[in-house]
Parts: sequence; C-alpha cells; structure tokens
Amino acid sequence: MGRLHTFSQADFERFGQLYDIEFRFPAIQGDTGSDDRIVARGEIAEYSLASGFRFTFSSLQVLQAYESVSSGHAPLLVLVVLDGTVELTLGSVEHVLSPGNAVSMQLHPDYPLRAHQPEQEHLQIVALAFDPRGATLGHVSSSLQDLTILPRVPLRQWSVPHPFEELLRTHARLTMTVAQKSLVLEGLALQLAGLGLVGDEHESPDAPVVPVQQRQRLELVRQHLEFTPDHDHTLKDLAQMAAMSPSGLRAKFRAMYGVPVFDYLRKCRLRLAKHYLEQGFSVEQSANRVGYTHATNFSTAFRREFGFSPRQRAANHKK
Repeated sequence: MGRLHTFSQADFERFGQLYDIEFRFPAIQGDTGSDDRIVARGEIAEYSLASGFRFTFSSLQVLQAYESVSSGHAPLLVLVVLDGTVELTLGSVEHVLSPGNAVSMQLHPDYPLRAHQPEQEHLQIVALAFDPRGATLGHVSSSLQDLTILPRVPLRQWSVPHPFEELLRTHARLTMTVAQKSLVLEGLALQLAGLGLVGDEHESPDAPVVPVQQRQRLELVRQHLEFTPDHDHTLKDLAQMAAMSPSGLRAKFRAMYGVPVFDYLRKCRLRLAKHYLEQGFSVEQSANRVGYTHATNFSTAFRREFGFSPRQRAANHKK
C-alpha cells in the first residue's frame, strides 16, 4: 500500500488482497461511492526483510471504524499497540490492547484473526510477521526455524519494555542508508520475536520418541484444543484429525505433551476462564464461555488447577 497520506476503502481492499485480509466498514457498507470515501489519514510503511520477517508500521487517524479478518498464514505474528485501542478475537480468545500492549500468535487460515479498530485520533501499530518461505538468505538459522512452532497459547498478551517501545516509536525518524536500515530492522525483528515467544513448558521430555509426521498431526490436535476450548470435543473426532486410533492418540498425545488429551483441554478451558475473570466477567459467565454447563463443577476444577476459587480471582482483580 506504500506511504500515503489518505486512505480510502478501496486502498484497504487492495492491501487486503495482498495479505488475505478482509476489511469491513460497517457504517458505510453498501453506500454508493463508499469505495472512494476517505476512511483514514496517516502513514503506513512496510519492510520485507531477508530473514523472512515483514514489518508493517502504521500511524493513522481512523475516520471510520473498521473490522479486519485475517485468514492468511504466518508461523509467528506479533502486534504491538503504541497508541490507540484495538480489540482482537482469535478462536475463543478475546483481548483489548492499549498502548504498550503486544500479542503473539500463529496466524492460521482455519482460525481467522478478527480485529476491531474504533474511530480514534491516533492509532499507531507495529506488526511483525515471520514466514521462512519469504527468506532470501538461502538458509534460515535453526533459531528462526524454531519460530514456526505454534506458541503454547493461541493469543499471548504481554507488555513491551519501555526502552524497546521507544525504539519502535522512533525508527521512522532515523536517517540512514537502505542497507543500514535493513540491518537495524533485522535487529528489531529478532528482539521483538524473542520477547514475544512462549516457552514449551507443556512439552514432555519424552516428545522426541514420537515420529516427526505424527508430531505434526498431534500438534494440529493441540492447536485445535487451544483455539476452541469451548467446543464439545470427542476422542473419536480428535483421533480422526490426527489420523490415529483413539488409543493411539491417547498414548502419543501424552508422550508428546506430558498430559492426557482431555486434561490438556481442561487446562485450556481453565486458563481461558481465568482470563475472562480478569476481564470482569462473572463466574457463571466465565464458566459458560469456556464450555462448563455447571458453575459448581467449574469452580471445583478451577480451585484444583490454580489453588484458589474463581470468585477469589475475580475479587482480587477488582481491587
């Protein structure tokens, strides 16, 4: 899309075609001539780097609230909000980002990332996408290849260290050659990716005994549980997804991740419920949103997992 000072709905649509993003402008959808209506002002700059990283720096005045649905693929996507507000939904996980907040995720076509940007005077976002298929160095280091492993939570929110936040804010004002800027951006990309990674604390030490192809299929199952913990999952359906027998899935999932498959699902549900409680939802609402039909069963499971009740968590967060 390049460096422009005004953006129409058609500009956003052209950008979306490049990166599998659908943009929607609810207030003007269907209006005659809306394609040419100015919906934002500011600057957008993109940099595709030799390592496979792609930076997008956006600094906009949002004149028309819009929604975006990203259906592409990126093994690692990091979004940083420097100014303004963005509401994100990925699978069953929802986050509202304010200045200084960031999220890390894997972008997958089966689980579109939905974002809502309300009208606001200043929205400044940095997006970093990584895909080794875009690397032009001829070889991607093993440390970068590790980025292709899905983070252990579908949408991890974290706070950007203040000094690094300032680096992201001031990059555009640096005067340097193209070669210098490429090196600086490569360094920023590596630091941002490193800050955004999630450890593999759920993987069992016995995981290497599982053949590579089976590991990939098991990872699909694990991703599915992470993205849709509120769904009613059956062992039969999950086994079909893994192209395994139910007994094979039970044994190999435990070998891979160190916990039985439905214990892992329970952990996903409770972790998501904890997030909802922190967002101000009631115990009953949090239980229902993660697939529990009885609040009593939810409270018992929650206390066993975290050592305190959901009501205590909700009360502590309000203080």
